[in-house]
Amino acid sequence: MRYCKSCIMPDTRPEIVFDENGVCDACLSHKKKESEVDWQARETEFLKILDRYRRSDGYYDCIVPVSGGKDSCYQAYTMKTKYGMNPLCVNFVPCEMTDVGQKNLVFLRDLGFDLLQIGSNRSIYRRMSKIGFERLGDCCWPEHIGIFTAPIRVAVNYKIPLVIWGENPQLEYGGPAAERESRTLRKGWLEEFQMLGYRISDLLNEGFSEKDLYPFLYPSDEELAQVGVTGLYLGYFTKWDGRRNMEHMVSLGWNRNPDGPCEGTYTDYENLDCKWVGGLHDYLKFLKYGYGRATDNACIDIRFGRMERLQGFKLAKQYEGSVPRRYLKDFLDFVSIDEASFFSTLDRFTNKYLFKRGSDGQLIRNEHGDVIKLDYGFEE
Repeated sequence: MRYCKSCIMPDTRPEIVFDENGVCDACLSHKKKESEVDWQARETEFLKILDRYRRSDGYYDCIVPVSGGKDSCYQAYTMKTKYGMNPLCVNFVPCEMTDVGQKNLVFLRDLGFDLLQIGSNRSIYRRMSKIGFERLGDCCWPEHIGIFTAPIRVAVNYKIPLVIWGENPQLEYGGPAAERESRTLRKGWLEEFQMLGYRISDLLNEGFSEKDLYPFLYPSDEELAQVGVTGLYLGYFTKWDGRRNMEHMVSLGWNRNPDGPCEGTYTDYENLDCKWVGGLHDYLKFLKYGYGRATDNACIDIRFGRMERLQGFKLAKQYEGSVPRRYLKDFLDFVSIDEASFFSTLDRFTNKYLFKRGSDGQLIRNEHGDVIKLDYGFEE
């Protein structure tokens, strides 16, 4: 494992690319955003696009997919107050919503937005979550699909062609160059990077029906063309900063995590809506790739000059690597497995080359029962 020379992102992150100087593509993209992008020209372009979708009959001009998090609330607020659009907010209900997540959806409605929630059949959701966890090492697999398919399905069914997403994940966190420069979210990206090589259609051979899976099925090309659905990244047209988004929303009444930092990181303002997307999901990423949410947060803070690189590394080392236990019982109950099966699954998805093992090849654990990451010689 080697780390980016500018931030602390390791080369184990899927799709990450380092240049000849050892700097990751996310840092290079950030530098380009700060020094090369003509943001005024992009906003002018954005306004011209929006004018094609504005309505004068009081109906919705666009759809904004929302989780209730800082960024999606900021998206909705920006589209309404800065750009004069009339958005319909669409929320795909997560596996198990937290109290603060529910409060932030109410905050959004109190702020003056209509909210449409799509909650899938819970028995189907449970089965899909169990498949995601046991086969893919992703406890939130169906949620990660539904947050992209449900808003597009609403766009088709409600005949609202414009969908406004937030940041381009490939631009902000690193990934293929073709995706970094994109201003739109395409169907192929969802299939390649969100479904982990396992298609929803694969479930049709396992006792699921199309009716069961309707909220998770992306509309056909014919349906999309009939309505003219277009998905745009707000982060392509305006400079994206999650911390700024959070501070703006907090000033309006948005709720941070009342219990302080979330499991696996030092921040209290990300992944608040679902009980295990912030803790367990990010811990599984740590087991697979040797880094988690604290690394993601630190890399962003380093790029914005809010933190020194060494401080970020120390925070990641401090906060990452412990089995998240706050909602562990809730998760076990949700997917109907016992604790032994849970830890057995964690071990199967643990990258054995990144963690200490004994002479017998078995993982070595500390006094808390956590696996121990190998020291790869972080260089200041």
